[in-house]
Amino acid sequence: MFTCNGNNTMDTWVIGVDKRMKWAACVPAAAATQIKAYVQQREDVLTYGAVTGMQCCIEGRMKTYFLVGQEKEGQADDFAAYMTARHIMAAAMKVGCKELAVYVDTLTMKLESLLDGLLYQNYEFIHYKKQKKSCTVGSVNLITACLRVKEVNSLCYKYSSMYEGIYAARDFVNMPPNELTPRKFADAISELLQGDTVRVACMNKWAVEKLQMGGIIAVGKGSMNPPQVVTVYYEGDAESKEVLGLVGKGVTYDSGGLSLKSAANQEFMKDDMAGAATVVGVLRALMLLKYPVNIVAVLPLVENIPSGMAYHVDDIITMYNGLTVEVKNTDAEGRLILADALTYAQEKGATKLIDLATLTGACVTALGTVRTGMIGNQQEWMNTFFRIAEKNHEKIWQLPSDAAYDKALQSRVADLKNTGGREAGAITAGMFLKHFVRPSVPWLHLDIAGTAFQETPDETGYYGATGVGVKAILEVLRGGRSEG
Repeated sequence: MFTCNGNNTMDTWVIGVDKRMKWAACVPAAAATQIKAYVQQREDVLTYGAVTGMQCCIEGRMKTYFLVGQEKEGQADDFAAYMTARHIMAAAMKVGCKELAVYVDTLTMKLESLLDGLLYQNYEFIHYKKQKKSCTVGSVNLITACLRVKEVNSLCYKYSSMYEGIYAARDFVNMPPNELTPRKFADAISELLQGDTVRVACMNKWAVEKLQMGGIIAVGKGSMNPPQVVTVYYEGDAESKEVLGLVGKGVTYDSGGLSLKSAANQEFMKDDMAGAATVVGVLRALMLLKYPVNIVAVLPLVENIPSGMAYHVDDIITMYNGLTVEVKNTDAEGRLILADALTYAQEKGATKLIDLATLTGACVTALGTVRTGMIGNQQEWMNTFFRIAEKNHEKIWQLPSDAAYDKALQSRVADLKNTGGREAGAITAGMFLKHFVRPSVPWLHLDIAGTAFQETPDETGYYGATGVGVKAILEVLRGGRSEG
């Protein structure tokens, strides 16, 4: 998608504009004259982050210039720059631009923020439209005299690879549940993740039952589409004993089971496998980036549907690690499948753990759609992840995990209840998972219920699956070892 200092005959250009007119030397004199006159009439165009389109007739040919305001008070942060880049791409897509040239030296932003924002926005999901008319931009030419072409190309490859994983994750989440049953999802993962450093193993319902993974068995009982467990091994460093375990919630559709959701709350429940999709996205990107790390990913895939075979409220189930759980709400199903998967990941050699799940509506109530909730068992590990995620424009917020919250999970008839009630629901859900992680294994849980799917268009017009979590995890892994 990206080239550096390539074809300069494109008809759509991006330039940063300010009062000092540094940009004037970058464009043809005729265009500079027209842009200067336009800016003098509308000084709001100079406001930092403003993206304004205008057309110029140059030698009988119409060209579109997107003017990006660069005047600001103080230092603009990286997130503001990233959002500006998203607005640039949104404007280009709106006018049907297929080729875009960007005068990088006129923009006061890091190249990383520019690439990140452009790629984030340049996505659409039109797989099921009969008449497909793509709005995405096909190529972007980065024009610079200040940056080294080799370094620019290296960053372009890194971000393009990241976003290949993010786009794959988004595609899965955006798919309708009738097209992405547990078995179809497992097959798609096996097909996508084919490479020398990757091994994929799939377990069907009978294999899961043989292993006595009680949480996964229970949640999947009600559906005619039986559960699957996919384990993916990425082996990038044979000499290292460090293995990052990635566990993603893969409920391909969540009706709530017998604790049935309302009709309104069932909408968008196709996104309840976003945790698993994120993990697949990380692995897909790793196949291109070839980081020297080792991963074991465990993806429990189920459909939570009510039927005569469905598990009940007040059932007591025995989990894979031997703990018994009293079911108090069949709509608190994600933690049951994650618990078995966390145990299995440790059994398969994980020395650190990250799980991702659209786990609780309570997290959406607490943090909205802006930040992902985080709970863990080692502060240094959480601090590292928080810092890296924020730097890469994925906002996180650590939730408390005081031992007192654990009391809500106490059962009179079993080792645990699967829900602690309405109060502190996101916290008690995370505390439930903690019971299935060895104290010696650094672990963090990411509740992406609010951030995995944009249910209404945001300020840039973006709608649908986000692929949140892929960038942060890849950056943790970058450099050959998981940090912490």
